Amino acid sequence: MDISAAIVQRLINTLAEYNYVAQDKETRRYSIGYRAFGLGWSLTRKDRLISVAKPELDRLASDHLLNCYLGVLRGGRAIYILSVQSDGPIAIRSAPGSLTYLHSTALGKALLAGLADSDAYRLLTAEPLAQVTPHTVTDPDKIMAELADIRKSGYATVRSENIQGVISVGAPVHDTSGSVIAALSTAFAEWSTPEFTVEEVAKLVMDSAARISQALGHQPQLPV
Repeated sequence: MDISAAIVQRLINTLAEYNYVAQDKETRRYSIGYRAFGLGWSLTRKDRLISVAKPELDRLASDHLLNCYLGVLRGGRAIYILSVQSDGPIAIRSAPGSLTYLHSTALGKALLAGLADSDAYRLLTAEPLAQVTPHTVTDPDKIMAELADIRKSGYATVRSENIQGVISVGAPVHDTSGSVIAALSTAFAEWSTPEFTVEEVAKLVMDSAARISQALGHQPQLPV
């Protein structure tokens, strides 16, 4: 942040005084304080997107044993704002507040598909795309072709592009204007749910994303 150590220390002292950070007496290291949990709880209750999405993620996790995430676009990355772990034996953890790539995740590709082509291409070419796994697609032109298919089908799918052996399916969340403001995704180990097809999971994800969107005031256009 390019500020002096003295200013940083004064800021930390103030945060510690109000219990937003805590200092270990032995190691002298700082950690998040209990008051910070209140901020997170307040956001969860007051943020409309999170409050309407949480029941949908809970249902997907408990009824269908899918790990579920809600994320938004921030700069050249997606940031998770909600995460619900499956009740099943396989947990794929992505903590709220953590960043992820746009090009290697279903959540990220669903967010990219909600942008104009020029904006999506600009993000994909701003820096070399990381080869997260051997299956990660790093050619911006190939991803742009995927985005066209995602817009038609209504969902994004990745297989082993972000984590080996994991399938992820994502769908966009719209606001009242129709703009994509977030994406909902699920992740599951390919071998752990043989009773599921990607198409079946995609329908569950799209239905949940549609209900979230409708709760936010989005009215889908009916076919003419």
